[in-house]
Amino acid sequence: MRDQFSAELLKARSGGALPALLLTALLLAALGQLGAVYGESGLADPGVAAATSHRVLIMAGSCALFASLFGALVVTGEFRSGAIGRTVLHAPGRSVVVAAKLGAATVAGLLFGLLAVAEAATVGALALAARGSDLALDARSWGIAGAAVAVCGLGGLWGAAIGWVVRHQLAAVVGLLVWGTVGQLLVLGQLPGFGRFLPEGAQYALLGDRLTFPEALSVPLGGLLLALWCVLVALAGRTLFLRQDV
Repeated sequence: MRDQFSAELLKARSGGALPALLLTALLLAALGQLGAVYGESGLADPGVAAATSHRVLIMAGSCALFASLFGALVVTGEFRSGAIGRTVLHAPGRSVVVAAKLGAATVAGLLFGLLAVAEAATVGALALAARGSDLALDARSWGIAGAAVAVCGLGGLWGAAIGWVVRHQLAAVVGLLVWGTVGQLLVLGQLPGFGRFLPEGAQYALLGDRLTFPEALSVPLGGLLLALWCVLVALAGRTLFLRQDV
C-alpha cells in the first residue's frame, strides 16, 4: 500500500495540471479577497475590520473547487489514457489502487488549502494595511484557516470519489465545474432547506460562513456531513471499480 501511495503521489505531481489549477485557484481567490477589502468602507471600526479579515480567510475555501477538479483528474486521467489497466496489473489489488488515489487526491487538496490560507493571509494583510487597518488573527481567524484547509482536503477527496464513479474525464470535470458554480447557487438559493444537507451547504457550514448561506448547519455538523458525503461516494466508486472491467 505504501509503495502504491508513493507512486500515486508521484503521478499527481507530474505534469502541469497541479501548478495550473493551483495558480488559477489562488489568483481567483485573491481577486475576491481584494474586492472584499476595498469594497468595505468602515474599516476604521475594529469590528468591521475583524469581520472583513474573517471574510478574506473564508474565501480561501473557494479553492476547494479546484482541489476537487484536480482530484477528478487524478482518477480519470488514467481511464482516458488507458493506463488504469497497467496500474491495476502492477498493484496488489483494485482496492489498493482506489485507496491510494483517494489518498493522493486528499494530500493534494490539503496542499491547496495550506497555500490558499497562506495566500489569503498575505493578500488580506497587505490590502488591509494599505487601507490603514490590520488583519485580525483572533481565535475565529485560526478556526476559519483550519476549516479552509479541511474543506480543500475533503474537496480533493470528493473530486477523486466523483472520478471513480463517473470515470469519464470530460464528464467529471464539466459536471464539477457546472455544479460548483451555477448548480449550487441555484439549489442553495432556491431550496436552502434542502441545500444545507448537500456537500456545498456542508462546506459553508464548516467554514462558518453564515453571511453567504444563513441556513448553514453548525460547524461540527457541517464537517461531519461533508466527510460522510465523501465516504459514501468513494465507497460507491470503489464498488463500481471492483465490479467493472477496466
